[in-house]
Amino acid sequence: MIYVITHKIFDDSIVNKTHYKVLHVGLNKDCKDEYLRDDTLNNISNKNIHYCELTGQYWIWKNGTETPNEITGLVHYRRYFTTHLQDLLYTYFNIKPKILNFTIIKDSLSKYDIILPKRITIYRTVKEFYSDLHDESDLEITRKVIAEIYPEYLSTYDNVMNAHSFYYGNMLICHKHIFDQYSKWLFDIMFELEKHLDLNKEGNTYQARVIGFISERLLQVWVSYNNLKIKEFPVFNTEQKRLTFVKKNLNRAKKIKRLWMNEN
Repeated sequence: MIYVITHKIFDDSIVNKTHYKVLHVGLNKDCKDEYLRDDTLNNISNKNIHYCELTGQYWIWKNGTETPNEITGLVHYRRYFTTHLQDLLYTYFNIKPKILNFTIIKDSLSKYDIILPKRITIYRTVKEFYSDLHDESDLEITRKVIAEIYPEYLSTYDNVMNAHSFYYGNMLICHKHIFDQYSKWLFDIMFELEKHLDLNKEGNTYQARVIGFISERLLQVWVSYNNLKIKEFPVFNTEQKRLTFVKKNLNRAKKIKRLWMNEN
């Protein structure tokens, strides 16, 4: 089963109910009766303000009923995997895309270990890009935690922080045994990390989502260290279309110009 993570009521008509289930996370006051809830059974729902969709990932890890060789994973209420063709039709012709067919998912995972979003390529390093948006010290603290509890991953962490691409959104589909292995590693780090971070971020509710932001960068660390065979698929956003090639590069040029002006 693949879980659609949401924190609010949304148009779920796009979701294929045969292979997808909606999992409501955080405050569940607007949760539909038929949705699963992350504040049941073994859960960390109360951490949602800092962990974002990871409280859903934790719930799936601890409470999902899939066998080790069954397929599981998570997408978002507004972000879904799709094919390259569907993504192009949506971006350039505004044709509503279809969620990635389960047959394609099953076939892909017979050849690959994990399905991830197409990597975002950035002109600055992963560390610099994070620092542009968040507190750079978060990554230094994360490095210290990894050095303490998973030192064998430290070199890979450094390589990823100096890379120019990463997987975003905390979205993945794989077999349950891989999902569980990744989740154990990730939450070992996250639970230790929250002891050392300023989670309130001076009252800034956006920056308070720090655990979720850091985890996006750690997914690449884990898959790289473990040499997983990765199948990338585009992700479409029901609320915001992907920028076309021209608009994307115009925006990049504007960012580079702003940075150059600030530095000079």
